Amino acid sequence: MPKVKLPEYGRNLQELVEYCKTIPDRDKRTRYAYGIVSIMGDLYPEAEKVENLKQILWDHLALISNYELDIDYPVEIIPKDSLNERPETLKNPQQQHIAWRMYGKVIEDMVAKACAIEDQEQRIRLLERCANHMKLHFHITHPTADEDDDKIIQDLLAYTNGQFKDDIYKVFLHSAQELQDNIQFDPTKLVVTPAKKKKKKKKKKAGSN
Repeated sequence: MPKVKLPEYGRNLQELVEYCKTIPDRDKRTRYAYGIVSIMGDLYPEAEKVENLKQILWDHLALISNYELDIDYPVEIIPKDSLNERPETLKNPQQQHIAWRMYGKVIEDMVAKACAIEDQEQRIRLLERCANHMKLHFHITHPTADEDDDKIIQDLLAYTNGQFKDDIYKVFLHSAQELQDNIQFDPTKLVVTPAKKKKKKKKKKAGSN
């Protein structure tokens, strides 16, 4: 079993990076890499206050991939030859309980914010965004998993302690492929629109024109 490059991110994330390297299409590979970096950031929610966070995360991604990930990096990566020592690390903030690390602390905060909204329509809209963000992270973490919307809904219910069941059952979940195709920069800003309902054709009565 290969050694984990950066233990603070864990073996699962390293396996995601290895899978990313095998994606043949460069654009899809790049989008997938953005999703991985999003997960890396979610593992350290307090790190958003760290200076040059974006640079650090993408340098870490390059190192984890052994500098073999051929993508369009949004920053200039520190060359492997000039790296004499381990790149700057993210200091682990106070340990916080996170129910599901694949979803991250950010999603917990988003759900809490949704539950505090009094307007039902706005609450459902934010819960829908949370659910799609969760589904995106689930399928990035488990790329070969089948579509399982029931799991996402049940996990979201667990986050809310069973509150707003009626609202949660109304959320619309996009397919995993649609979500992954939309992770350009910030998955939390994904615009979620409900599917259009098909109009039923009225049957003509016998003898009518």
